[in-house]
Amino acid sequence: MTWRAFLIGILGVAALCYLTPINDYRVGNTFLTGNHFPAGVFFFLFVLIFIVNVLIKLVRQQWALRQSELMLVTCMMLVSATVPASGLMRYWFPMAAAAPYLAQRSDLYWEDDVLKDVPDGIVLSKDPKSAAARAFFEGTPHGERARVPWGSWTGVISTWGVYIGFYYMATLLLCGLLRRHWVENERLIFALARVPLELTEGSEGPRLLPPLVLSKPFLIGVFISAVFGLIRLSPVFFGAETAWKPIVPVRTILQGTALEPMGMANGPIYPICIGFAFLVPSDVSVSIWLFYIVIGLEALLASSIGRPFESGVWGPFIQWQRYGAMIAFAVGMVWAARRHLVAVARHACGRGPKGADADEPVGYRLAFWGLLVCLAGMVGWFVWFGMSPWTAAGMVFLIMCAVLVHARLIAQGGLYMTGGALHPPNLLHSITGGRAFSAAAAVVAQMQQEIFHDAREWLSPHAMNAMRMSSVFRRRRRLLLPALIAALLVGLVASGHSTLRWVHYDVGALNAKDVHHSGRRVPVRTYNMAHQMIATPGQSARPQFAALGLGGAVMAGLMVLRRAFYWWPVHPLGLALATPWPMAELWFCFFLGWLVKVSILKFGTGGTLRGARTFFLGVIFTETAMVGITTLVSLVTGVRFGQVFLSG
Repeated sequence: MTWRAFLIGILGVAALCYLTPINDYRVGNTFLTGNHFPAGVFFFLFVLIFIVNVLIKLVRQQWALRQSELMLVTCMMLVSATVPASGLMRYWFPMAAAAPYLAQRSDLYWEDDVLKDVPDGIVLSKDPKSAAARAFFEGTPHGERARVPWGSWTGVISTWGVYIGFYYMATLLLCGLLRRHWVENERLIFALARVPLELTEGSEGPRLLPPLVLSKPFLIGVFISAVFGLIRLSPVFFGAETAWKPIVPVRTILQGTALEPMGMANGPIYPICIGFAFLVPSDVSVSIWLFYIVIGLEALLASSIGRPFESGVWGPFIQWQRYGAMIAFAVGMVWAARRHLVAVARHACGRGPKGADADEPVGYRLAFWGLLVCLAGMVGWFVWFGMSPWTAAGMVFLIMCAVLVHARLIAQGGLYMTGGALHPPNLLHSITGGRAFSAAAAVVAQMQQEIFHDAREWLSPHAMNAMRMSSVFRRRRRLLLPALIAALLVGLVASGHSTLRWVHYDVGALNAKDVHHSGRRVPVRTYNMAHQMIATPGQSARPQFAALGLGGAVMAGLMVLRRAFYWWPVHPLGLALATPWPMAELWFCFFLGWLVKVSILKFGTGGTLRGARTFFLGVIFTETAMVGITTLVSLVTGVRFGQVFLSG
């Protein structure tokens, strides 16, 4: 860890966070940070390895960037990738501005309760005629210079900034606290972190390029993936509006058959996902696609007995079943780590052996007490805005369950993106019969839920991967946490200015190129739910206790079987993600990756397995590089390639 690496990291963070909102929502390009292996981060790393480091070595080999320096840059950019798009900025500002602006619609009734009851500082204004809210959504007239009314935004930024600070710090400290247990005791694979670690190994050596990229299997993977990528892009070269997206038409095949109620999605083919599926253990990869089929079979069984699920696999029964599975999975992980957590607590209280945390990037005393302070801060923030202490504690408990589960899904499952997070306000509102939230608390809780609902860019997976990469730091490892905090602060400032100046107050939220209409649809959904919780608390509370209990019981049973029998073939991890999205995008790729791996394990040799692993590293590298290249081409030429490469 050096000053030059820190400065390169800060520059990379600033560039990524400033460019991403413009790229994603002004230009409408392929997302730069829309998943847990953000293309913008790793394309920058590839530039450092294949251009910057090569040029430095041509001048003087001793000046080359070392692996530890490259990993510090990667860690800083990785955690900052949670800020500029779906992790925060995509929903935060539109949510705050939507309450006064959209309340003018005749079909909405927020002015009577949501705007009346929302606390000060939570939304941009309580005035439906707010000029700042109107300019936010409608933009600046052509020919005029956009101006951001920073004074109007001061209250929103400072109020939510307190919660964001506690939430981000709690996540970083939780990941630091669990690092040793997950990395050294449980030896999780960390497939997404392994790619940059192996790619940069030997970067400071005498060769111009790292040894991995010169291996034959890697080069074969690069060649095949590049050819396949060019084939997918070729329609654009001949005048088509978008490129070709290869899909196996599973839904079409099942349509009109007895299996149609399963709600199976078509199987898109993304080589990068096949690669990650190959890198993880086969019992994990099989669980990802198997449990997706299982929830389809549940819907089929319910339909066959004349009790079809409401909205099929997209309905509340499957959703509540996932709630139960995720909570049980989080509790099971804490139970499995109980000895480590007790040792951490003893050390934090001054009763553990000296030097037990000497190699940790976050000291146990700071991680333990800091985490408790941050969790208490989150509870206190909710209480300040009208929640009872018990409801606030329940909110924070469920939030941290989701944080923990999604970190595990990426660390152990190698998932390129995740979704289907817990919904703490709806869960608490329903199980208490509508008595959990006051009017003000209902608005705050729903806003918090929707601002942070997009799990594919959450901080916890990025932070845990950064903790895993810290193993290459031979000294000054404790400087990682300050570097990550600095990266988040720079990312917040850069992306906040870029989002407000170049997207919302220039082109306007109503005109932003957002296919999901985050500035309109998500706020309407959020405030409608808050309105229902306030106006009709009893009727809007619709718990699914049977589904909740079923999900929790099955997950608990799978975890017990996993620990009791070494031969148990299916990992319970897949049940925690058993939801229609994003498994609709991933299930078929994980099936292919699992099939390739088990075939090699059964019929191949150890050399074949090692060669295939290196081959898929080449595939992952090439797919990420092509996202970066096509995005740059789109920014320069205006040509849109479409979602050929999975980016979120």
